[in-house]
Amino acid sequence: MENTAIAAMVVAGLTVMGVLAVFAGVYVLIEYPDDMRLRLQAYAGAAEEERRARRRGPALRALAGWLDRLFTGQAFARRLALNLAQANLRMTVPEFLLLPVVMAGLGGVLAYLVQGYAISGMAGAAFGFAAPWLILERRRRKRLGAFQAQLLDVLSLITGSLRAGHGLLNALSVVTSELDPPASDEFSRVVREIGLGLSQTEALNNLVRRMESGDLELIVTAVNVSHEVGGNLALVLDKIAETIRERIRLQGEIRVLTTQQRLTTYLLVALPVVLGGVLALINPGWIMRLFQPGLVRIIPATAAVLEVLGYLVARRVARVEV
Repeated sequence: MENTAIAAMVVAGLTVMGVLAVFAGVYVLIEYPDDMRLRLQAYAGAAEEERRARRRGPALRALAGWLDRLFTGQAFARRLALNLAQANLRMTVPEFLLLPVVMAGLGGVLAYLVQGYAISGMAGAAFGFAAPWLILERRRRKRLGAFQAQLLDVLSLITGSLRAGHGLLNALSVVTSELDPPASDEFSRVVREIGLGLSQTEALNNLVRRMESGDLELIVTAVNVSHEVGGNLALVLDKIAETIRERIRLQGEIRVLTTQQRLTTYLLVALPVVLGGVLALINPGWIMRLFQPGLVRIIPATAAVLEVLGYLVARRVARVEV
């Protein structure tokens, strides 16, 4: 009887979250930029709250205002906004924070309807809540890695343009037109910010904050120093390019030397999964007892969590920073 009451409370809570998720999804879908002045303000770093407020209903406006007040000035909100910019997701912090709630509600309801158990609903809600964060982090890391891989091409284009007699702004424009995203997108944003009134130093420092690259920070520092005191910027950038090439060579050598450790990690992570599959083929009835309804499901869930944690720790141990 007590379990039935708990299950009913869980279903009621998940249903409420699902309804809120539907309204939140409709709110996100109807949002789109339509005012040139507000879009220019966004490029210059101003907030887009004025544009969004005109399209919100009273309830959504109150909810968005409450979320804005709750997270304004918080270090967590600033970090999340930076992560969204790095992943090139054009969403505000309150808009993104609604996604885990949406996914948790839908995942919990669907899992409960399929399995009929409260623990299944909680597992589905947990998976739905974690999915947007995992996708954001994966997209962020992939985009930062792609930008880092383009830095040598960026330096080649900038130094070539400078030696041809062009200014730095024209050299950055060449980068935006010749390279693929994300480098073209980021340097195009730098050019737009300078055109909208930001100083060259501020625009380049904004780029460093978005990309979080040590090599880019070195490049921007050299550009800012040259802008202040003068000097042969093309020669300095050539030296920086040589440093980056040497670092890439060292990273390749380290990757070769740590191949054994990485393969050992993959083997240890795959061994329990393969062993479980073999046991399932040999004696399915015995292995499936781990997945019967009840608290026994905690065993495979805990094993999966420990597998992931072990893999992350092993990767961290084998990583060598250059």
